[in-house]
Amino acid sequence: MNRFIQKALCAVAACALALSLSACGSTSPATGAASADVPTVTIWGYGGQEVREALQAVADAHNADPAYNTKARVEIQFVVSGTSEQSLPDRLAAAYQAGETDTDFDIIALDDSGISAILAQTSEDFFIPIDTSKIPNYENVVFKDNIVGDTFIPYRGTAVMLAYNSETVENPPATADELYQWIKDNPGRFAYCDPSTGGSGYTFVTTAIYNQLPDEARMSPDTKWETEHTAEWDNAFALMAELHPYLYQTAGKVQYPMKNAGSLDLLATKQIDMTPAFVNMVLSQKNMGTMPESIKLQPIEPAFSGALAGFCIPKIAKDQEAALSVIDYYLSYEAQAIGWNTMYASPVVDTAKLENLDHADWLEETNMDELRYFSIGMIQKDIVVRWAEEIAPLAQ
Repeated sequence: MNRFIQKALCAVAACALALSLSACGSTSPATGAASADVPTVTIWGYGGQEVREALQAVADAHNADPAYNTKARVEIQFVVSGTSEQSLPDRLAAAYQAGETDTDFDIIALDDSGISAILAQTSEDFFIPIDTSKIPNYENVVFKDNIVGDTFIPYRGTAVMLAYNSETVENPPATADELYQWIKDNPGRFAYCDPSTGGSGYTFVTTAIYNQLPDEARMSPDTKWETEHTAEWDNAFALMAELHPYLYQTAGKVQYPMKNAGSLDLLATKQIDMTPAFVNMVLSQKNMGTMPESIKLQPIEPAFSGALAGFCIPKIAKDQEAALSVIDYYLSYEAQAIGWNTMYASPVVDTAKLENLDHADWLEETNMDELRYFSIGMIQKDIVVRWAEEIAPLAQ
């Protein structure tokens, strides 16, 4: 459970980051760039392999672009989730506590909910305010209203939708209430992953809580939304208990799949007909041919929780000005198209202005015109803990 709590705090956060694994993709300066005079900006990231590949693909394009490669050279340091090395927050905390400056922690790529985990081990002013006037392409960003604070610049969105088998489900649920009723009407054909192992399961539970709370709650880490709204929390977990016997079963017992991939495996092999899923994971698997073409994505109302992944600059970074130039490139239309083509990352810019897209029809079907954005800080941990205490034992 502790592993997921870390992941949930970082979007699926605070996974291990080893220096020995960090050079997952060093790139060379483009021909013509004076390497001795061009600063190197290192982006530190973590998560799934697809995230690493997308960050690296944009870094390679940056380093080949003469409009940018004379200002900075980008290197990616990354660890894929599931390693057991020292976590990124721990490494940042160690550097901070040792009084280090001018480190290669130039840019931290993370889900913004993971910021609190890092600040808890460093200081409230560990990340510097970012001057967006020095990032011309920030004007391209369409989700400015969702951004919490001035230390975070988003570069991709993440969204969960309802993934379903269109061969067996002709009319998928369009609302949360319709979904809950569908689960009861179709016992054994729905699953969500253990929230302590995957963000799609966490989202399913979290949405059940926040659908009952004022809209402002989803943008606040204030624990009053938990302590002063116990009835709403109780109702949501009562709903989870009510749905429990209607979920996917093996050997006569309800099973909560491990990780996001676990529930998608059940959907791909048609052991279930429906599950909440990250859009980019479904599309990536369809592109690889491991997910049947019959699997479709459906948004529901109110929408499942979404999030933004972005960049922060620590005050221990060695070249903050060069970092701003790199962030500017990641917000360009060219870079946003690369992110989509590499991992089907939801763009944070006007998608009508993107060119040379693979599966542009998929983007049109899953485009986030609006993002039901959640930023609830440490409350995430309490959701996971309560589910583990009240719902998980029902499967034993």
